Amino acid sequence: MLHLLSPCTSPLRLISAGKLINSQGFIHERRNLDTFVLIVGDLGTLYIKQGVNEFEISTNQYVLLFPGFDHMGYKPSGEYLSYYWCHFNIHQDNYRIVGKDDLNQQLYFSRNNKMISNNHYIVPETGELQNRERQVLIYRQLLDAYQRNSYSEYLGHYALSLLAMEITADFVSGYDTGLASSTYKHITEIMEWIRVNSTQNLSVTKVAEAFNYNPNYLSNAFKKHTGVSLLDYIIRTKIDLAKSLLLSSRDSVKKIANHIGFEDEKYFMKVFKKLEEVTPSQYRNAFYRKHMNDR
Repeated sequence: MLHLLSPCTSPLRLISAGKLINSQGFIHERRNLDTFVLIVGDLGTLYIKQGVNEFEISTNQYVLLFPGFDHMGYKPSGEYLSYYWCHFNIHQDNYRIVGKDDLNQQLYFSRNNKMISNNHYIVPETGELQNRERQVLIYRQLLDAYQRNSYSEYLGHYALSLLAMEITADFVSGYDTGLASSTYKHITEIMEWIRVNSTQNLSVTKVAEAFNYNPNYLSNAFKKHTGVSLLDYIIRTKIDLAKSLLLSSRDSVKKIANHIGFEDEKYFMKVFKKLEEVTPSQYRNAFYRKHMNDR
């Protein structure tokens, strides 16, 4: 697999962005551009190839198309397809497209078996968003910044750069899981389990029971490995999901609160405002602009 490697001392430069929605068996046209294109799957599956490599981009997955590379659809999508897209370039073309061997030269291991990067964007050719709610939210903020023609184009540049750094951090943290401790692997699995089950009425005890841990032991281990308490992580994951639902649906605040396991709407609103410093309704109204296309 190829990777984009570029110093993150300057922001990526957003050119255009939008969301494609198509219900007619979409096939991506053949192109060879002088910009990067980042595509993040929303619903349905996009069948696209870059060079000789074929990719199936579904919900939660992304593909990065490189300048000067041929890319095209190789199979029609189903009845409905939607995905986010953006075109961008890099300041002074300061980047390389590298394989695994060259990438290893930019990464090294500390004595604690933790991988460190030298302040670079490292974006694989394809992958899966590890924190979908938060990262898709960043993408929506990117679309909003692009669409509103704000006082500074750098709003879009920095939103895109933040998304690239999120992808980089996820990639680096899981680059060689063979060196991670068994406890760390369990913590990573627990974090994913919480995300998948974030609509349930979760508690520290319920999570511990699901993985056969003592609640106090698990809480201490989780805080040691992540820097946040297990309870705070559960709440944050639920609020991240709520933020996504506020922007992607017209459901009432009460319905969203119930959906993510809050029986008390007022308590949900209190927790939301404490973490986000705005009410759910204020948050929903903050990012509403987006450009849509069907081809």
